[in-house]
Amino acid sequence: MHFLENDKKVVAELAGSLSNKNYSFVSGGQIAKIVDAKEKEVFEFKRHWDYLVRDRYMADGGQYRYRRYGQFSKLANKNFLFKLPHEAYVQSSDVNSLNGDVERNFEPLQDDFINCPLLVNILILLADIYDAVEKESRNWNVRLHPYRIIANELETGQPTPEGLHRDGVTFIASLMVCRHNISGGTTKITDQNKIFLEEVLLSESLDIVMADDEKTMHQVSSIKPIDLEDVAYRDVLVIAFKREE
Repeated sequence: MHFLENDKKVVAELAGSLSNKNYSFVSGGQIAKIVDAKEKEVFEFKRHWDYLVRDRYMADGGQYRYRRYGQFSKLANKNFLFKLPHEAYVQSSDVNSLNGDVERNFEPLQDDFINCPLLVNILILLADIYDAVEKESRNWNVRLHPYRIIANELETGQPTPEGLHRDGVTFIASLMVCRHNISGGTTKITDQNKIFLEEVLLSESLDIVMADDEKTMHQVSSIKPIDLEDVAYRDVLVIAFKREE
């Protein structure tokens, strides 16, 4: 995946907002403008969520989560990031009380998703923002988690079944892809001592909330269908950047 050049003034403004509060919300309209996303590109991007696979590792027995997984490396001062070999995803039980200390072998990201221009440009933007926050170009491990959380009359959808948590990385971002026929799904952000900071509703495509995962915690409220006769789901892309020393 090759990087493009972002406007340094825009990057500095977004990095400043993130640095000041340790989290930052950016509207989908602003993101679309920054990465020059066309309506057709957004539509094609959203279609990839129709090909996610049910998560078989839910310790709560839930049938409501669909996902894939993949990771990449972005080297400091290099104009590209590259895909790493696919492997099991493991989180410590210290950060994931529900599914921690378990090797979870998720289906890999599909090639057409990895090469999606909109995805590439969003990752470019985030890498530049996080470098600006760190005040130097870093080596980053980048992990992508596309999720679809469904809800119906039998089961409430849980975007964060582990509750209030951090992900054990450096920066974490949640990008809204699509909300369909749901209520709920509000993101709560606290500081590292669980003191409430703000609630944010990601409602429009490309709305994004970024956070310093070392200084904040987050949780997303459950979702329910508005119309029981229609499908109900919340599609997001969780993007984790971990500093590599």
